[in-house]
Amino acid sequence: FNFAKHLARSRCVQTSSASRHHVRSGPFTSTSYRRAASTCFVGTDGATKESKLSATESTIASPSTDNTVDEIEETARNSLGITGSLPAPVNFGGIPYLDTSSLAANHAHRVVFILGGPGAGKGTQSERIVDTYKCVHLSVGDLLRTGAEKADYEHADLVKECLVQGNIVPVALSLGLLRIAMDEKADEEDSEYGSRIFLVDGFPRNYDNVQGWMKHMPSYTAVLGALVYNCPMDVLEKRIMTRAETSGRSDDNLDSARRRFDTFRKQTEPVVRALERVEDLQAEENSDGSQLSIVNIDGTGTVEEVWKATEAAMDAYVKNDVLTANSNLLKAIVEGDIEKFVDLCDGKLEVDPIYEGPNESTISDAEVSIQSGTKAVVSYTRKIKDDLSVRETREWNHGPKGW
Repeated sequence: FNFAKHLARSRCVQTSSASRHHVRSGPFTSTSYRRAASTCFVGTDGATKESKLSATESTIASPSTDNTVDEIEETARNSLGITGSLPAPVNFGGIPYLDTSSLAANHAHRVVFILGGPGAGKGTQSERIVDTYKCVHLSVGDLLRTGAEKADYEHADLVKECLVQGNIVPVALSLGLLRIAMDEKADEEDSEYGSRIFLVDGFPRNYDNVQGWMKHMPSYTAVLGALVYNCPMDVLEKRIMTRAETSGRSDDNLDSARRRFDTFRKQTEPVVRALERVEDLQAEENSDGSQLSIVNIDGTGTVEEVWKATEAAMDAYVKNDVLTANSNLLKAIVEGDIEKFVDLCDGKLEVDPIYEGPNESTISDAEVSIQSGTKAVVSYTRKIKDDLSVRETREWNHGPKGW
């Protein structure tokens, strides 16, 4: 087939299924939740990093009271639909992936939550994600402050009053502004990139946020997962005090940081545990894994070290769209749908209209390489007939219509 690029590229590496970036100490029980091996929420008291990591692996991630455990379990079971219309993972040549075709049909937005304590590096890493993967970064707090000043926003006065008085803005209003922002970005006619991932920063912060999300958002979004940046308090304090020298932020002080960290530990950490439990429950129903992928990232390293872990997590999310496009292209070949095939190809590619007719094919030995956030290479062996197999390599680019 002259429309397939048969390239030999040694740089393509095997990509496994969306791996779990966390450590569990045995199967789930009523008092056992997994936590990242790198997570330490106590100050470094002279113990080595290795000893702290080892100790953390065996700790219970959330408060051990029965009420808290029950609430985590209840929240998780009520949130199984947080992934929206995403079906269970399927397999492409040995690589599990999520078929994201339904998202376009339902006009649903891809979402990744960004969570972590104050000074954990969420902002720095989000900037790099946006630059590399062309995602859209949205902060609910920023949206509320902007919405309060919008003359054409019907709830502007209520939002402004809540902000001025320090009251919590009703979650329905917060999510309404978030949806408006996502719709506006998705509808931009001059965007160079379609079907982008939305990074929702600092949300959900508590159970009320999760309940609000499940009530208002599953029809419009599909949550792919969450990046959770974990960092001990003493490191956070040093970072915040350093940042305070130039940031000009009123909350960049030790007292404020400690209160914010305490709030994160008491309110947001149980939410993370609930999301991890959702991932477990979904995986129990499907041999190829879960729709939701929660990735705990050690935030104590250098910016580059943390970025390496962030990049691996984002590659796994992006892989779903790349393999969906590749699978749809092969389906078009099998069905003899030249129009659909051409729509998935580069506009500069000349497609030979001569076609021998539909034929089933078997895919094996697949490899995926996400090369720069917006470029990917997929290689696989396609068995067309009993006596004919070809090794195909296809290059994919993220453009206005997606991949």
